[in-house]
Amino acid sequence: MLNTPEAPRDRRLELYLFLAFLAVRGLFMVLTANLGLDLDRDNARYDQQSDAILQGNFDLETRFFITAPFYSFTQALFKLLFGGYWTLAIGAVQLLLCAWSGVVLHRLARLLFDQRVALLAAGVYAVFPLTLLWVGTRAQDMPFQIALIFTLHALIVAVRRDDLRRTAVAAGLFAITFLTKSHILLFAPFIPLYWWMNATTRPARKASHLALFVSICLVSTLPFGLYNLERHGMYVLSSTGHGGHFLTGHNEDVYRFIVDPPPLGSPEHRRIFNMDYAVMHEIADTLPTLDHKGKQDLYLAKGLEWCRANPGKLVELSLYDLYYFLLPGVNPNHYGFLNWLAMFTLSFPLYLFAYAGMAMALRENFRPHSWMLGLLLAMVIFSVVFYVQNRFRTITLEPYYIIYASFAVLRLTQRLGLQRRWPVLAAPVKA
Repeated sequence: MLNTPEAPRDRRLELYLFLAFLAVRGLFMVLTANLGLDLDRDNARYDQQSDAILQGNFDLETRFFITAPFYSFTQALFKLLFGGYWTLAIGAVQLLLCAWSGVVLHRLARLLFDQRVALLAAGVYAVFPLTLLWVGTRAQDMPFQIALIFTLHALIVAVRRDDLRRTAVAAGLFAITFLTKSHILLFAPFIPLYWWMNATTRPARKASHLALFVSICLVSTLPFGLYNLERHGMYVLSSTGHGGHFLTGHNEDVYRFIVDPPPLGSPEHRRIFNMDYAVMHEIADTLPTLDHKGKQDLYLAKGLEWCRANPGKLVELSLYDLYYFLLPGVNPNHYGFLNWLAMFTLSFPLYLFAYAGMAMALRENFRPHSWMLGLLLAMVIFSVVFYVQNRFRTITLEPYYIIYASFAVLRLTQRLGLQRRWPVLAAPVKA
């Protein structure tokens, strides 16, 4: 925040926003506590891994990948500190951070547009159901979404101000983000491009900021990276899975699951949904003889083998992956009709206005909004090159879809003559 006469009012507004976010999310958790929402099958994995960490076993290898370390170790720390009350403690901290992420999202929208866009975005983010669904889960999804919101706000402020301390903060937050969920590393190459286009300092100064940012990120990988180098013969930045994730998205069962899925609830549907792929049975005798690097190489080889043998299916699968990435809501082939209809109805207006808002903002003022294009392209790459998973899209993109949709809605009301003063611009506000 700038040190201006408006600052006290801004602080009061942020307090009200924080309390509103806290109330909505807390009420949602209370109302859904007894519904038995099994949103994330990964919860059990993190519980088991954090237990193992407390027993001195830091190996986070799973069947297809090595898990990114931050959340498993954080959960272990809460178990160590709070014992049998760890679920209450981690839930309370996550709830508070969720509420604060709404305040930071408001700040981010205010940097990109103006106060009207920021307030509308904050209001939508407060009640948007697909975000609320993940508030109470004990897995990586909500911590990742929180960390990414913090990172992007810190990144934009750091770029606009020639302050190495802010750059260090942005780098530290980005490190937490990719150590929580590694797919965001696909966004990493876009960060220096955004920095170089938008920072107003001389080239040598830009280079020093970027060098500091990269150095902090790399240093953050040392403990887990060196551990895995010793144990598995691989230096792991955050998570492995280049082979495992590629095979998960490229085999005959997955092709059928995406392009021509078996009936929902059928044994065949459950088999593929639970990743009991036929290709895994083909290599079942070989896998136990390989180290983790060998497994990843074998997974990648089998995935590429399927691609070479089925070029037509590969093109078809890639197009379907892109289609389901762009389609609002959830995949209609894998959810009941009413669930699909509800999610589509809620998401369709948001996506429609979000894409319109992004297009307008990039056309009118490309440089300051180019980070959003980079984030979108990173998720397209993940969804098409590896596999489409709408949960990843929700936690990675939808908070920022809300910002750009809010911009588009207010621009529309302006063009309809519903507001004649203070045009809604894509020009950014000074940090």
